[in-house]
Amino acid sequence: MSHIYVESAVWDHPRTARVKARFPKAQFVEIEHQRELTQRRGAVWSYQKRTPKLVLAAQSEPHLYPCSEVAPDFGHPNFYYSVPMQNCLYDCEYCYLQGMYTSPHMVLYVNQEEMWQAVRDKTRDLGSLYLCIAYDNDLLAMESKLGLVAEWVEALRATPQATIEVRTKSANFRALKDLTPSPSVILAWTLSPAAVIHRFEAKTPPFQARLDSMLAALAAGWRVRLCLDPLLPIVNWRQEYESLFEALDATNLWAQLEDASYGTFRMNRDFLRQARKARPESTLIHGATARDERGLLVLSHPELQELLDTVGDGLKSRMDPAKVYLT
Repeated sequence: MSHIYVESAVWDHPRTARVKARFPKAQFVEIEHQRELTQRRGAVWSYQKRTPKLVLAAQSEPHLYPCSEVAPDFGHPNFYYSVPMQNCLYDCEYCYLQGMYTSPHMVLYVNQEEMWQAVRDKTRDLGSLYLCIAYDNDLLAMESKLGLVAEWVEALRATPQATIEVRTKSANFRALKDLTPSPSVILAWTLSPAAVIHRFEAKTPPFQARLDSMLAALAAGWRVRLCLDPLLPIVNWRQEYESLFEALDATNLWAQLEDASYGTFRMNRDFLRQARKARPESTLIHGATARDERGLLVLSHPELQELLDTVGDGLKSRMDPAKVYLT
């Protein structure tokens, strides 16, 4: 990270000082507001994504947001998400963040303590809470530098009524290896066939590295979710997803999983419009022209339902069907 930009209001924040210590070679630049970087007129997503910057900022309230009705709630009635960090180190072609944000620069909010208190307050008010903290980022991918996952685990360890999900494509469980597992935290790994990773998931670790990290988390006693999402009807998809299941079958993973989810590529109309601007060359993004029953745009492909059924049946034949969720 060559340049890190810091809002004036948080220049002297203790977390800013910790980030400075962790990036000793970076040049720190003071700015008035994060939008100077993240909302530049005429900015080109693909160009900025080549060298994304880190911005330190203060997050205003609210710190918790109700999840969309189309997001999987895994049977929890009080389903929320929080944004400790905005945007992701990786560069997946199908990512909805390029439809949500106008810039790929990563924004780390230094006032994490306020977010933790918001979780405690909401949990007290509702009695229980299911909270996703890595929908708009991949926190575990940055854990070695930022340490946010460990901070969230420890900050909310005394609030067991709040279940925290950390979704990731990383192979970075080693950054948590010395952390005592929390029964209130679910580490959720997204796995994809090698061909999907190579074609659509730029900068992400390979399949085996992700799987090894996932297995290490299980062995250490963490609750782990398997996410096969998005399913993509690539050439030879039957063989590719069969190979994925064979690799998983070669482990003792199935009996240990918390649960599993699967789903095809989908995006709402507004996000898709912005994503097409970000990736005008993407046949995947521009191929989402059909609508599902929720009104989301999905790929128009004659074998899409077969792919969905094949993977869903594969999961349900290997684990308790009640623990398999369609997203």
